[in-house]
Amino acid sequence: MNEAQASGKKTRPSLFGAVGKAASAERMDPAPSREETPQARTPRAATRGRQDRQDKRQIAGFFSAECAKQIRMLAAEEDTTVQDLIKEGLNLMFTVHGKPPIA
Repeated sequence: MNEAQASGKKTRPSLFGAVGKAASAERMDPAPSREETPQARTPRAATRGRQDRQDKRQIAGFFSAECAKQIRMLAAEEDTTVQDLIKEGLNLMFTVHGKPPIA
């Protein structure tokens, strides 16, 4: 019986010890490597992210807390999303500047 058992304390195995053991086991018995042909590789971006965001880019900016609160309130009042309101604003700006509304 060890000290922890004698004193009535429960002990759990160390996660760090388990990770260390797994890492050393991998070093001893590495998985066989396979060569990939360039055609078999997929672009990194194609394997990440949501499908509805493919071919889209994030546009961000810093605004006051009052502005952020107001746009969230307007979105709630209009039963829409902040993103849809920003899209509407961008399309209005594009139109004013003689550009097609593509947002």
